[in-house]
Amino acid sequence: MNMTSISDQQTYLRPVLIVLGVLLMARIGVIAFSSAELYADEAQYWRWSRDFAWGYYSKPPMIAWVIGAFTAIFGNSEFAIRLPAPILHAIAAFSIYGLGRTMYGARVGLLAALTYALMPGVILSSTVISTDGVLLPFWCSALFLLWRLREDQAGWLSVIALGLCMGFAFLSKYAALYFFIGVAITSLIDRPTRAALLSWKGATALAIAAVLITPHLLWNAANQFATVSHTVDNANLGGELINPENLTKFIVDQMGVFGPIPFLALLSGLIPFVLRQRGNVDRRDLWLLSFILPVIIIIAGQSVLSRAHANWAATAYPAASVLVTAWLCRAEANRWLWVIIGAITFIGAMLIPDVALWVKLIVGAVFSGTLLTVGAFSQWRPSGMVWSSLGVHGLIAALFSALLISTPSFTAAMGLDNGLKRIRGWEESARQVLERAEAEGATAILVDERELWHGLDYYMRGADHPPLIAWRRNASPRSFSETVPLTGDIDDTVLVVSFRPGLRPRIRADFTEFESAGDIEIDLGERSNGCPITRRFALYVANDFNELTRDQAWEDEYEGLSERPNPVCRPQD
Repeated sequence: MNMTSISDQQTYLRPVLIVLGVLLMARIGVIAFSSAELYADEAQYWRWSRDFAWGYYSKPPMIAWVIGAFTAIFGNSEFAIRLPAPILHAIAAFSIYGLGRTMYGARVGLLAALTYALMPGVILSSTVISTDGVLLPFWCSALFLLWRLREDQAGWLSVIALGLCMGFAFLSKYAALYFFIGVAITSLIDRPTRAALLSWKGATALAIAAVLITPHLLWNAANQFATVSHTVDNANLGGELINPENLTKFIVDQMGVFGPIPFLALLSGLIPFVLRQRGNVDRRDLWLLSFILPVIIIIAGQSVLSRAHANWAATAYPAASVLVTAWLCRAEANRWLWVIIGAITFIGAMLIPDVALWVKLIVGAVFSGTLLTVGAFSQWRPSGMVWSSLGVHGLIAALFSALLISTPSFTAAMGLDNGLKRIRGWEESARQVLERAEAEGATAILVDERELWHGLDYYMRGADHPPLIAWRRNASPRSFSETVPLTGDIDDTVLVVSFRPGLRPRIRADFTEFESAGDIEIDLGERSNGCPITRRFALYVANDFNELTRDQAWEDEYEGLSERPNPVCRPQD
């Protein structure tokens, strides 16, 4: 089957627009009716958006710019802050359609766009505002435009758009560096790409990207490279290195991000690809792999060295959506491939965290059962895996959407309250803290947890309240919350809202007076073992702040000490 032509009468443009449009409207509806409150990172990005700059404490500026633009129009609600997410992913999916259609034909373009739009990581990312969600539309568009440049199909408008997308990608997240690694690899192994980049059009695109990136680099230089330093710290390379057990977790996490069927199909497809003789390698496949394998290899290595969050390899999957779809559409029938992927999928479902066992069994059975049923009906042709994956991911999207707009009793019955605790109870927490601050006549509110600071900061917006300050364990700030100055208000009557028992003795030592003022407890649901999930704050009224020197002797003096520890639930048999 010839998959190189895109001149076939059916372009699938209308079906793509209809499906992506329906998905977009559904996702906007979900965030409009969702009861999920902002989690700490979203609240942090919102705070940044109040003051436009070329960079922020831990991230490049694009996410703050995007939130600022939308909240200027729609207000500062959770809906307005999250609204860009589904829109940006719809743009990314349409770019994947263009890339797949241009490289392999319209059918692959259609299926690749749906594979991207319905991958589990995108399902989640379409309901929250995150740096990945802002990065990926620029990444996907840049991939498409770079291929057009390689094929000599790019006019000057496309060249300008390519430069803008590369520059905006870097301003969205430093993971855009992987894109430039892919560009470097393709320019080395692929003559048309090298020729395109060395042309006036290629040089113009790269120059535009460099012009966009430069102000952010200058901002970093003027701010002690704050964003770069945080990124290095986040890699956590200062701890114990070489943790091979993390590789298994990384693989399971990627099955959760890309989807078990597409990720296992990607790994399975690499075997015959590597075994092929050099002359039989499809240059299109090799081009896409240049934007897939470096990301996966680097993040897998990072996971073994220290740690790697599940989303760190997300930039591998736009190109992988196209490549896996193309591989499966042209592969020959193979029953054992279906059976192996079905079995591994079931096992992978058993490793889902924070979910009741019966839910894991149902998810695993649905995944593997659907896969094998479709395999039998499609006579074990791998192209059927694409439809199996889309069907199961569509079901996941529906269940996830129902979860976000459901009542707490439903999530408790599903055993999912623990997984949702970070997006619950912040408005009530802010209300109770404000009441206590007013009752105590506090001139400042001091907290000891980054997430608590951001949750209170957002949900106390618009209220007349004392300065919200984060206590510092270290001599210099280690999070954006700690950059708020320790103002003179902290010398008077301070309401200390403490989340961490192990820090309370240290905080006490920074004040001359430090008296207990009770607790605040926020109900967040119930664990699968029957234990309640509670966000508990120990309150103190403190006076006369006198910060002690943060040195090793100070660390040693308070090591292992704790005060007013949280009660421990012992579930009944």
